[in-house]
Amino acid sequence: MLPPSADGQMPIASVDRYIIKKTMTRIETALDNLLIKSKGEIKSRIEEVSYNIKITDTETIGYCHCLKVDGNGNSRLMDLIEFIDEKIVEYAIPKKDIEDAKQYQIETGSPSKTIKLRKKAQTLFTDLEKTGEGGEILLYILVQEFLKLPQLISKMSLKTSGQLHYQGADGVHVSYNSEKNMLNLYWGEAKMYKDLNTAITKCLESINEFLLNPLSANSVQERDIQLITANISSNINDPNLEDLLVRYFDKDDDLSNSVEYKGLCFIGFDSNEYTTNNLLRTTEEIRIALQSKIPKYHKSISEKMKLYPGLELKEIHFFLMPFPSVEDFRKYYLQEIK
Repeated sequence: MLPPSADGQMPIASVDRYIIKKTMTRIETALDNLLIKSKGEIKSRIEEVSYNIKITDTETIGYCHCLKVDGNGNSRLMDLIEFIDEKIVEYAIPKKDIEDAKQYQIETGSPSKTIKLRKKAQTLFTDLEKTGEGGEILLYILVQEFLKLPQLISKMSLKTSGQLHYQGADGVHVSYNSEKNMLNLYWGEAKMYKDLNTAITKCLESINEFLLNPLSANSVQERDIQLITANISSNINDPNLEDLLVRYFDKDDDLSNSVEYKGLCFIGFDSNEYTTNNLLRTTEEIRIALQSKIPKYHKSISEKMKLYPGLELKEIHFFLMPFPSVEDFRKYYLQEIK
């Protein structure tokens, strides 16, 4: 309870601070509830090579993970793909549908609604040979696991056909900065190419439009913002938070001035560091070999970022993941997902 002033009335400034604090608490609590937590299962499949490294001359933070090798000398690639497959419901299906299925199972003991959601999720994924959807789900998994940023909208559920790729950002995540009283909106892009530099170039070409273009009727962000607000109820499933978030995306509301854009990038690429003399290295050998390459990887990101003045000032989280073969990952992913 706030203390009254001498005239028995609550000071206006105190009222404003009280309202702001209550609003901040509501947002932080609600966003925390949106996060789908884990017990670190991904860490049995991938190894940390470098983590949370500031890339020179930028505000970008770099991360790198590689595939682990088990005690029998087998790569955990297929295990990683199976893990990705297990995540398709939470990635592609709106939160409300998932919660309704959970409630149905509590009330009836039947998992039938959850099984139905699994089948629905499978139909949303493409079987096109050059699909990048495996990288998009990996971006989602890494962002949730390591950055603890919940997904704001399940865009896969808005696809009209499994034969199409969804247009727009590859992911949209959110957080709240209580110190600045700002809503952070994270635009995600995932690219997987044989060549690292090609993947970085393509990723920056895409992410720069979301981070640098001013929001207008013709901006690349506009369509995604409209989709967020139009589908916010099914994706948030929290009426109090829904009403508040919509205000941040309403250009007629002053809260729209309190949204800051940030970036999330996932780069998958080929690396020859997994083998030596045609024999698979151990996890530790792979990690050490890749660590020596991190400065080179980061320099490439920094140099290519200079093509987009202002992008170096944006907070971007850059996840790198080398594979023995991106094409093999894509091939096995398509076999598993369908």
